Formats: sequence, C-alpha cells, structure tokens
Amino acid sequence: MLQTADYAEAIFRANRVRTDDEIRARVTARLKRQEILNRVDPPRYWVILDEAAIRRIVGSPETMLVQLRHLTHMAARHNIDIQVLPFEEGAHTATTGSFVIMDFPDSRDASLAYMDTPTSSLYLEEDHDLAEFDSMFGGAQGAALSPDKSLKFIRTIIDSLEK
Repeated sequence: MLQTADYAEAIFRANRVRTDDEIRARVTARLKRQEILNRVDPPRYWVILDEAAIRRIVGSPETMLVQLRHLTHMAARHNIDIQVLPFEEGAHTATTGSFVIMDFPDSRDASLAYMDTPTSSLYLEEDHDLAEFDSMFGGAQGAALSPDKSLKFIRTIIDSLEK
C-alpha cells in the first residue's frame, strides 16, 4: 500500500516467477489499491516495517531513496501511521512474515487477515485466526519505535543514501 511503482516492480522482478506482462499488471493493481488512501474519508492505515525492509536496497540506491522519501510523505498524512521495528528488538511476534489485518466500519463486515504468497493470496476470517494476528500485531507494535521516532529513523537512512 505504500510502495512506489519502481520499488514494487523491483520486488516482483526479484521474485523471478512472473513474466513482464504479469509484473506490469501486478504493479498497476498495487498502485490502484493505494487510491483508497486518497479518499475524502480515507481508512486508517497502520504499518509496522521491519528495519530490514528500509535498509535493504531494492532495485537500486535511487529506487530505494525514492521509496524512503515516499514513506516520509505518506507518514505525514493524518490517516497513516508508520512504525519501524528495529533490529535490536530481535525476534518478535510477527517474525512469520508480513500480513494485513482489515477491520471495517460496518460491523456486518467481518474482519479478516490477509497474506500474500509468491503464487497467491490467503484470506483468514475465523475468530481464532484473527485473534492470533491481532496478538502478533500488538506485540510488534509494542516493540517498534513510535511513529515520530520511526520517521526520524527513516530520515537517517535517507541521509546515508544521499551521501
């Protein structure tokens, strides 16, 4: 949801499983999904990024620099919180991989957890699964830097890439 086009393309190309047409389609779809964050009444989006995700050069140093700047711009929005989970925290509750928890304003719409895999997507709606993901998110959130400290941390990485 917070990836630039070049960064997303580099991620898909690193996978080496998809054709150029599939990569273009996936990048387009990913960017289209981001439009939800630009609505008049946008949803709240809270992301916890592992430090490796902002330190590892994806694509090229320039691609990474643009991606990190994009994160700082997105973090300035009222509906977006970004936290960085630093290496020094060691293993954490969400070490099994990335996931998304979606809660909806209408109580008739069930919450769900979503995960991308190299070949498909997985959606979970069972209460016991959601409780596990809520617990993992809460643990990672508690171990991560605050949004303000995370923004400063990202800016230090930007500074190091600009040198």
